[in-house]
Parts: sequence; structure tokens; C-alpha cells
Amino acid sequence: MKCKGIGCRSDYPTPDIIDGIAYFVCSSCGDLHEEKDYRVYSKEERVKMFEDEYGVRLPPEYIQYAGTKGSSVVKLPSCDNESTQFYFGDGFYEVGKFAGIEPDPYGFSIFDSASLTEEWGLPKELVLIEGDGHTWLALDYRESATDPTVIVVESDEANHLLVAHNFREFVQSILPYDSVYDTDGNVIYNDSNT
Repeated sequence: MKCKGIGCRSDYPTPDIIDGIAYFVCSSCGDLHEEKDYRVYSKEERVKMFEDEYGVRLPPEYIQYAGTKGSSVVKLPSCDNESTQFYFGDGFYEVGKFAGIEPDPYGFSIFDSASLTEEWGLPKELVLIEGDGHTWLALDYRESATDPTVIVVESDEANHLLVAHNFREFVQSILPYDSVYDTDGNVIYNDSNT
């Protein structure tokens, strides 16, 4: 959970829980935040809550990656229209932090997918797992509620590119950032390196 202190966006450390009230104290700014009836859910409980609410099944591999961050990149297929060329024309998508599996009003979670797809005019069958508003990496449940494809989608016209036929295939396609970009952000990737 992110700190609610003025100008501070640090992560709160684990709260002290006394009589069902969680006390979060920011180690950066000292802000104190209280939440009544606070409960910590297991990973399995959070996954079940999400799947029941959204009517889909999360890929087991995604559950392992949820909430992790790092510098990785996936190679994209060729762009087939102007909007995908504009957003994904360099042929790669940089993955920052995968959305968590906990409902978190202060951070990015897969539970935010319904409100974010509505806000950005995207298909409601997408579960957004990484992105910034203009571009998203998503699990696409339009064809199957149990085996989603992985796509990148832009929010101007909602055009997308297929990245992988499933999340397992997506994981196998992840490249380290420094194998694609140099320290100045220039593309150095060469297909013969794979």
C-alpha cells in the first residue's frame, strides 16, 4: 500500500494490527494511516476473490509473477496499422511491474481492470497486468475465460498486437532489458542473439 502523506508515495511497511485495526506508519515521512476491520488474505483467497468477481481463471504462471518488477522486455510482432506503429513501432514492449493480485486502493492491481478498461475505452474482457494508460499489457479473455492470450493494446483506438497465445508462452519470450537496449536506450537487439 502506498503512503497517503503529502507528496510521499513510499510503500507502507507491514502494519501493526491491534483489535482488527491496522496501523500503517510510513518509514519515509512518518504518516500514520489506520484501517478498521483490516484482514490479510492468503494468495489463494485473493485469486479466488478475483476469479469469482471477474468470471475468469488466472493463469497459474501469472499468479507467480503478480506484483514482481524488473527490467524485462518482450519482442512484438509487426505493427499492422498507424496507431500500433505509433505506440509499438520499435518492436518491443518494456515490462515494469506486473499488477498485484490484491485489491489495493493505493497501488495497481488486477482488481483495477474493470475501472481502468472503462476509463481508457478498452474491451471489458481484458485484465490489465502492466501499463501506463496509453499502452497496456493485458490478459485477453475475449475468446476464452480459462486460457487468455497476452496482448499489448493502445488506448487511442484500442488496437492491439498478439504477444503470446498464453501466459506460459509469454514468460518464455521475456528478454533481459540489457539484451535489447544499451545504456542510452538505443535498440541493440539482434535476432541472431536468441
